[in-house]
Amino acid sequence: MGGRILEIAKLEDAVEALRSIGADERCFSILAPKCIGLTLKVESVRTPACNILKQLMLSLGGDAAVAKEVLTSGCERSDLILIGTVAQIGELVGKLEEYPTEEFGLKEVKRDISEILVRRFDPEAFNLSFNNFSLQLSERTHLMGVVNCTPDSFSDGGLYLDKNRAIERVFELVEEGADIIDIGGESTRPGSDPTPEGEEIRRVIPVIESVASHIEVPVSIDTCKSTVAREALEAGASFVNDVSGLSFDSRMSDVVAEHGAPVVIMHMKGKPKDMQRNPSYSDLMGEIITYLRDRLLHCLSKGIEKVVVDPGIGFGKKLHHNLTILKRLGEFRSLGRPILVGVSRKSFIGQVLDLPVEERFEGTLASIAVAIMNGAHIIRVHDVRPAVRVARMVDSLK
Repeated sequence: MGGRILEIAKLEDAVEALRSIGADERCFSILAPKCIGLTLKVESVRTPACNILKQLMLSLGGDAAVAKEVLTSGCERSDLILIGTVAQIGELVGKLEEYPTEEFGLKEVKRDISEILVRRFDPEAFNLSFNNFSLQLSERTHLMGVVNCTPDSFSDGGLYLDKNRAIERVFELVEEGADIIDIGGESTRPGSDPTPEGEEIRRVIPVIESVASHIEVPVSIDTCKSTVAREALEAGASFVNDVSGLSFDSRMSDVVAEHGAPVVIMHMKGKPKDMQRNPSYSDLMGEIITYLRDRLLHCLSKGIEKVVVDPGIGFGKKLHHNLTILKRLGEFRSLGRPILVGVSRKSFIGQVLDLPVEERFEGTLASIAVAIMNGAHIIRVHDVRPAVRVARMVDSLK
């Protein structure tokens, strides 16, 4: 006799556990979803629908949490948390077929729950193909190597301001195993001022022109300016990384759409100059996800289909905000897009370890490991070779 609690997070894990005890394989599709606990949040549900959903979940052996005012009809809408297993929530979707789904907004609720379940358990949603490149993000974590052609970036400012040194660094990062090269000419460190457009172009375009056709990985341009993005894409870049989520420059969306380029949209509270002036949130994860969802819908409205989301570690966040994002990173899967995370050498690591930027190597690698384990598909990093090793190891443990 003896026993233990099984750690089961994926359907494959459940199937393996069932197989290990000799369970009938014909029952795997029924039993496996019952092995996985799931807590799912649906936002702004009408009060009558909340009551219906709670009763349905109770009838299925699960439960639902709503605002206390729902029970007395003291509010028109409430966020709803469904508590159960994958199987129970899947059954809930089926039960909703029996209701007049136009009533009380149940049709939209059913659609949202179905989409969240598909996005959570469908890894094919996290692959990117563009130009002559194909990033199979569902198969392994990809590394984005950073080349800052700036005099004032927080970590390596000035190291690669010289064109030739920047070009050398690109080839070094590719040799170390980078899957994407991210080239930027403007520092977005806390407190920084914008770089003039002409200067940013002068810093990055010669580097992109010199490397893009000589490496077998895509080049990304890290910029918030549409003119810089256009010139970079015409010089050979094929990816845009915009820390403003295409919000600082109204023409950026058109440039990305015209070139059919993938884009990284990041969350930032404020602008680099003021983003760290006591940032606060009433619902950290909810606010970031809502922002990214809105920017994603903006992209789709412009015909931009290849979108990567970045929660913006260190951009308008305090220490506890950054740690919470890493712990709950998997929640961003509900957006149905690949997740990029940049933790390399950042100040939250220095705050935890009480170390200057040049001594944050181990803290960076630990944070990378957690990010990958919790759902990151792309890691933006300065030190590529060790990060590749960490990613390979963590991928094998997922």
